[in-house]
Amino acid sequence: MVGSDFLAYVLRVFKRTDKDTEIYEATTDIIADIRVTLKTEDYKTEAFVTAISVLGNYTMSLPTDFGHLIGDVTMVDDAGSEVRVLNKLSKNTYNEKYDDRLYTTLADVDTDKPLDFAIYGGNIHVGPVPDATTYKYHINYTTEAYTEVAAGTDPVPFSERYRKTLRAGVLAEVYAGLEAFEESAYWRQMYNDGVDKIDKNDNDNIADKESVCYSGF
Repeated sequence: MVGSDFLAYVLRVFKRTDKDTEIYEATTDIIADIRVTLKTEDYKTEAFVTAISVLGNYTMSLPTDFGHLIGDVTMVDDAGSEVRVLNKLSKNTYNEKYDDRLYTTLADVDTDKPLDFAIYGGNIHVGPVPDATTYKYHINYTTEAYTEVAAGTDPVPFSERYRKTLRAGVLAEVYAGLEAFEESAYWRQMYNDGVDKIDKNDNDNIADKESVCYSGF
C-alpha cells in the first residue's frame, strides 16, 4: 500500500477524518517498533565489512544502514583455510581484555588472529589486534532506514503481508493519544498478538532442520 491507501484502510475502522497527521506519525512509530522488536526477513542482509587495511588498527566501520547484529562476526583468513566465529564481548570486558591495543608503539601490542569483538560507536572492535591485514570479516544484520510515512510513501513497510497488525498498532497509538485507553488497550493486544505471529513465521523460516517422528498411522 502507498501511504494514502493505508490511511484509508485505517480510517475504515477509525472513522474520524481529522487525525490524518497523527495516523501518519503513529504509522512511522509502529513500523520502527516492529523493526526494533523483530529481526524480520524483510530487513535482513549480509555484508563483508571493510577489512582493516593498516597493521595495528583494530576497528572497522559498520554499514551505514546497520540496525541490529544477527549472530556474531565471522572471520575468514586470506587463504580461506580457516573460518572463525568471533566471540561477542561487552565494551567494558573488551577494554579490560585488550588494554594494550591503545599503545602507540606497535611492538608493545600483542597481535594475533582475532578471537573476540565488541560493537561500540558505530564500529566493530576486534581483539587481539590483528596480526595481518588480509583477514575478511562477515556479518549478518537488520537494516535501519527510518523515514516519515506520508501520503506518497510507496510502499508502507509491512502493509503487504502484515497490514492488520500494522493497523492495530497504529490504532493503539492514536487512541492512546486521545486518552481513549480502553480502545487503545484492545488494539494494543491485537497488535501484540500479530507481532507474535510474525515472530513465529520468521523463526520457522530460519530454524535448523529437525527430524520429525510420525506416529499413529
